[in-house]
Amino acid sequence: MKYASIAAALLMAAPGLALAQDGPNLVPNGSFENGLGDWGTFGNAFQNNEYASDGFFSLKMFGCFCSEFNAAGGVSTGFPASSGQVYRVTADVLTPGFDSIIGTSNWAGIKIEFRNAAGTPIGLAEQRVIVGADATEEVDVFQMGDFLCEAPFGTTTAVAVPVFLQADPSEGGSVFLDHIVVAESARDAVNPIINGGFDLGVDYSYQVLGFNGWTEQYGNVFFDDSLYKSPPFSAGMFGTFPDYDGDGQCDPGGVSGLNQLIPGIAEGDVVTLDMSAITPGFDSIIGTANQVLQKIEFLGTNPNLPLDFVAGVVLDGTTDAADQWYDGRITGVAPEGTLGIRIVAQIVQPDCGGGSVRIDDVVVTIGGEPPASSCTGDFNDDDVVNGADFGSLLAAWGACAACPEDLNDDGFVNGADIGALLAAWGECPDDNGGGGGGGGGGDNCGEVHPEPGCTDPKCQKIVCALDPVCCEITWDEICVQLATNNCP
Repeated sequence: MKYASIAAALLMAAPGLALAQDGPNLVPNGSFENGLGDWGTFGNAFQNNEYASDGFFSLKMFGCFCSEFNAAGGVSTGFPASSGQVYRVTADVLTPGFDSIIGTSNWAGIKIEFRNAAGTPIGLAEQRVIVGADATEEVDVFQMGDFLCEAPFGTTTAVAVPVFLQADPSEGGSVFLDHIVVAESARDAVNPIINGGFDLGVDYSYQVLGFNGWTEQYGNVFFDDSLYKSPPFSAGMFGTFPDYDGDGQCDPGGVSGLNQLIPGIAEGDVVTLDMSAITPGFDSIIGTANQVLQKIEFLGTNPNLPLDFVAGVVLDGTTDAADQWYDGRITGVAPEGTLGIRIVAQIVQPDCGGGSVRIDDVVVTIGGEPPASSCTGDFNDDDVVNGADFGSLLAAWGACAACPEDLNDDGFVNGADIGALLAAWGECPDDNGGGGGGGGGGDNCGEVHPEPGCTDPKCQKIVCALDPVCCEITWDEICVQLATNNCP
């Protein structure tokens, strides 16, 4: 994979949920009490003492009334930052009643800009704290912006950037921004996804396009500021129309997507992934075989060879409708050796069908009940009926109303249930929970066939972790090559 070394570095560099919570403020003079000596300013941005949330001063910003989408703000002195580190960014913003931006298309907020050793911006995160188009916004009240972001691979320094954007030069108003804090922090222990709403980190003016936290981005991915489930953005995707053989014609198997590495997941953790998707009527995938795929990959020491995975389809071009949000949910249990997970959101284009999709509101939940096994007698949900399950049955022997070991639901665990358990003995049948089904007969993983999956469950999981098309659409030449190179 293109991101092999990056994935390994991020997974191993960040201890994830064990990181220290909210360290000291890294921004020099974050409350502007020492003038603007630690800040470079642009546009109409000045130290001001009319309003302050911390101390006596703040940064006042307003537009130039000279062009569309003009900006004002400041850039802090750079401070050290490191790849894979999670940061919490906060700032207080107020718009005054006597010169409010409410009712305009203007907005104000805070950016953090990540830079490499050459000083080049390589990643952004941004939150709009006061949005003039939101009629519920208040005046004369400091509102706090608060978000988590992650430094991308190659980061050595960062700067804080308070910003005011005047979208229309005819619309006035001013804002006061104070008490900027950027501190080392940690992912949320319950919902560890960073930027699950795709609202952080897209900015064409910086010539940096990317969704902060989604460290693996491939194919045709873009941001949309008009079609979203929750504002202000969603992530858009469309197929890659690949030409593998160079004949000038599109070949099957186009994939575009966004992946996020989440460290700090351990054996036995229950992981649930929720995701929403839509396809617009003006550029729909409906009528094609395209799908929106979501996946959880459980990673060990080699992030390119997942230990296990679960996958599901959120939006299907063959059955669903345009202009409607669809919600998907999958759940899996981390196997032995798990160090982290990879969250995958993709559009899968099996046969060159057109159209685009939007992804929004991605939530990862750690904890809760494990998914029920679809296999009779698999009481510990490890996808195999064996001595461990037999032990569970014996431990529940006797009257046992509504317990899972009562396989025939007669209110007792007895010899009849032992018979049912022995009839299901061995590995559970593949129910597509791992991303695909297999055909019958012998091992066909080394043969091209039109149906998805192959008949060796272990090889199927390895191949489909590398290329989900193999378990969602068809087992083609690429799948055969992956099986040849990677399966034991």
